Amino acid sequence: MAGRKSDRGETVKMCPQQRARLQAYEASKDAQKWMAAAGARARVHLTKQKFGGTCNPSSAAPVSDRQKQIIAQLKATEARNRVRNLRLRYERIRAQEIRVMISCQPSAWRAQRLERMLSVNEKVNHTDNLDPAERRRLEEILDDEKGLTMLRR
Repeated sequence: MAGRKSDRGETVKMCPQQRARLQAYEASKDAQKWMAAAGARARVHLTKQKFGGTCNPSSAAPVSDRQKQIIAQLKATEARNRVRNLRLRYERIRAQEIRVMISCQPSAWRAQRLERMLSVNEKVNHTDNLDPAERRRLEEILDDEKGLTMLRR
């Protein structure tokens, strides 16, 4: 924009506020040089692709050891994420199939039995929910063979 003569003449005619606004969006000379170099590299890359030449971006700029390490970490993270997603998908599909099998049982008794048989692999919470007094009372009841602690029918 700043390279054409007609634009220069127009900017001279502008008031200072308008000229400042226009110049705020213009690129500096260094930035223009960088943009021109990037455009030239892009054109070279496109012509090489068009005519069958291979353009290897790694040959233009060597990759440092730190960058290689970061790339390796990113690839490992992506692989872990893929494996995790596959495992979650498998578990979700398996649970859905189990629910369908249970719901298709001819009786409630068979459905409960199948549910108990298939829930063997699920994690069981073995925490003790009883306080010490309740635990003693329960042990007394269980140890009482004659039924004197509690009337049983």
